[in-house]
Amino acid sequence: MLLSDLVKITSTDLNKVLVTIQTSLAELKKLQDNQKANIQSVQISYDEQLHKIQETRKKILAALDMLEKKTLQEMTDTLTKLQASLKIDVDKCSTLGNELKQLRDAIQDINDKSKQELSFIASIKCKDKIQQFENYLKKNFAQLKSSITFEPNSEIMQYLSKLSGLGKIEHNTQSFTAVGSADQIIRIDGKSDIDVHIQGDSTCHIIDICVLPSGEVLVLDNNNNNIKLLNQDYQVVSHCSVSDAAQYMCQITASEVGVTVRAEIQFIKVNNNQLVKDRKLKFQHKCNGIAFHQEDLFVTSRRSLYKYSLDGKLVSKLHHDYSDTLTGKNHGDFISFNRNILLSQQGSPNYAV
Repeated sequence: MLLSDLVKITSTDLNKVLVTIQTSLAELKKLQDNQKANIQSVQISYDEQLHKIQETRKKILAALDMLEKKTLQEMTDTLTKLQASLKIDVDKCSTLGNELKQLRDAIQDINDKSKQELSFIASIKCKDKIQQFENYLKKNFAQLKSSITFEPNSEIMQYLSKLSGLGKIEHNTQSFTAVGSADQIIRIDGKSDIDVHIQGDSTCHIIDICVLPSGEVLVLDNNNNNIKLLNQDYQVVSHCSVSDAAQYMCQITASEVGVTVRAEIQFIKVNNNQLVKDRKLKFQHKCNGIAFHQEDLFVTSRRSLYKYSLDGKLVSKLHHDYSDTLTGKNHGDFISFNRNILLSQQGSPNYAV
């Protein structure tokens, strides 16, 4: 078939092809950005697990230090008991020696005076004391030489020699879900009441919630100044205190959240079903809303939106509303403002305002 004939029967809508190319390039760019973010995420997870390995080593060394302390204490107690027993023997020998010396001197004095009655009495006492000495000598010198020995627990070295490391290294892969449209309708099929009250709490005021990939739930209780960790059955399994100025939180990694507290962000990790306070980032402005996207932090401060790197370095000031101040405005208006400027950043899935 001639080229002229193919042209007649084949669509040549270059605009449509151009749109397809543009869409493909956009998808390719998104994939590239995700993989770049994944490189940073892998590095962050590596650093986190490296810290965990170092902490594990510290715990093992601490356990060994405790074993050493107990062993040394046991050996010290043995030394104390043995020395006390030997000192008793030394004192006994000294006492017997002094008594025998006194009898010797008395006998010499009696012999000089040639008194038979005194000689008879001294002879009886000497025989009795010499018998005591001979009995004591037989009893104690029959013993072997005393010493202290230490026999290492071979099971410890045998167990350690069988281990391949301090733990298992695993490669975990998580699929990312694209964020839906801002106009998407979300239907709620039902609701239930969850009691997150713990001992010492007054009335709970939950102002923010974060669900981790593991299914665990973090709730920020502003009235009781704490963050609570709920398991998959929605039972409180751990909590930690925060400032009474804590505002909102968002997920940073699969096991870490960031919480805005006055002019700083407090990072809190979930470790073995326990909440652990980690590092803090301090800023020159108040911190209210917070979002995390592609290794960057987005923080609102009253009427401004800032973009920071994860280590707290300012990348840029993205927005500032000069139209009015928050003086006299209610909390609902403030929340709406923060939500709007955070959502104006394309593809910011994890946010709290």
